[in-house]
Amino acid sequence: MKLLIIEDEPFIAMDLESVVAGLGHEVVGIADSKSMALEMAESTCCTAAFVDMRLKDGFTGVEIAEALRTRFNLPFAFITGNVEQLPSGHCGAVGVVEKPFTEAQIASLLRALAPLT
Repeated sequence: MKLLIIEDEPFIAMDLESVVAGLGHEVVGIADSKSMALEMAESTCCTAAFVDMRLKDGFTGVEIAEALRTRFNLPFAFITGNVEQLPSGHCGAVGVVEKPFTEAQIASLLRALAPLT
């Protein structure tokens, strides 16, 4: 799987990247804002994404998730410390993991995303 990570905390993004790579998948980009995320979704060959709710430009994770689903037809999962901010139905996310996450939780999300990529 070729994953786009949408996360504004550098250490969390690097940790996610390491876990994803260790599980045999490729991270094709890390975005920390809505504009960067949408640009990377369009320009990279990502097949799925992990999305945080709060980014550098505020609570834009829901907007990004909607665009991933409707404009790019990309499956995604939320990895966030702001689970309470997610709307009902989670915008069509395959899954939701609350930070701090474990490798087992990330592996489970990747397994859930795999059939959709």
